[in-house]
Amino acid sequence: MVKNYLIVGASSGIGEACVHKLAHEADNLILVGRNVKKLNMLKEQYTGTINIYPVFYDLLDLEHIKSIFKVFSDYKIKFNGMVYSSGMDGTWPVKANDTSTMQQMMTVNCFAFVELAKTFYSKRYSNDGASIVAISSIASLTSEIGMSSYCASKAALNSYVKTMSKEFIRRRIRVNAVLPAGVSTPMAEKKDSLLAGITDLGTENIPSANLQPLGMIPSDMIASQVEYLLSDNAGYITGELLTVSAGKHY
Repeated sequence: MVKNYLIVGASSGIGEACVHKLAHEADNLILVGRNVKKLNMLKEQYTGTINIYPVFYDLLDLEHIKSIFKVFSDYKIKFNGMVYSSGMDGTWPVKANDTSTMQQMMTVNCFAFVELAKTFYSKRYSNDGASIVAISSIASLTSEIGMSSYCASKAALNSYVKTMSKEFIRRRIRVNAVLPAGVSTPMAEKKDSLLAGITDLGTENIPSANLQPLGMIPSDMIASQVEYLLSDNAGYITGELLTVSAGKHY
């Protein structure tokens, strides 16, 4: 059976790990991201093995987001799965909240996912029994200090995942999310640095690897959970928020 996957946020972190994880089983991978150089490198890496179609897109542009799908309708590619791994990070206390930045974070972390998922649901673009997996965060459950906007955007994502799972069941399209704790990605390293700069919070309240007894999670471990949720082995799993806590209490 031909397998075609759409991976959004494919140029780094968990999204890139998903590319490498799915490359051995996919026929076509459509990779969406803003890093043109990195997407082209991934395409070259798998030349002759699978077909990779890079799409360069800024998810803050919700108005034209359907164009991501229209390009591939010309190739008559229908998807078996979609991975939404794009995310905007940001760390600041509530007293320093900026509404404009908060709206951008909600757009990238939630609204763009909703727009892509509703288009994915069309029979024109996906097969019955397809699977959608969103990368959320354990922060949506723990509400960390200094991360109010990020936590809220991921909590909103969780809510949409659970509602979609009920609405999309007519086509047996499953919708799930993976909620990792700290993952070894460039975004996580940047976040730790930002948190360390919020000096008035007190270092005892700053999330760190010390609060994850099993340590930082490798990206490919999260990609393995995504691979499972996309597979037929997870054919009866939908509407779930799969937490990968590394021992972090929540």
